[in-house]
Amino acid sequence: MPASCFVPLVRRARRAAIVRKAPAAAAAFAMALTGACASIESSTMRDLLDSWKGIPIDDAKAQWGPPQAVQAVPGGTAYVWQDIVPQPAKPPTTEAHDAGVEAPRPPGRCERRLVAGPDDAVMWGEWSGDACCVTTLVGYCAGLKHRTRQ
Repeated sequence: MPASCFVPLVRRARRAAIVRKAPAAAAAFAMALTGACASIESSTMRDLLDSWKGIPIDDAKAQWGPPQAVQAVPGGTAYVWQDIVPQPAKPPTTEAHDAGVEAPRPPGRCERRLVAGPDDAVMWGEWSGDACCVTTLVGYCAGLKHRTRQ
């Protein structure tokens, strides 16, 4: 049998190998994107909260609006703001699935907390949530830095 007969078989085998590797490559890409997002998120949120150190808490209230919660903490008072970020709707699919209605996806959230001392100056801040990266990527966080430190 001539060697040219094996070329289609080799091509088909290569394509099959690529298709088998695609899910692993997609997973690796998703992990890299998640890692990059977490790094951007952490850096941006840290810069944002650090911009408030030493600033009167009333400035934060004026710029961010009233906090959703105020909590007494050792050495001061914590002020909490929370952003709710709707999850994007799932695109329609042609795949076969249950005829039942899918449960709506819960919204993401990003919580910011500034802690002010007895003199009402911000001592430190912290953040938590699963949507801080989203708010970071859309540029929303830039408007949350203290005005004089942007």
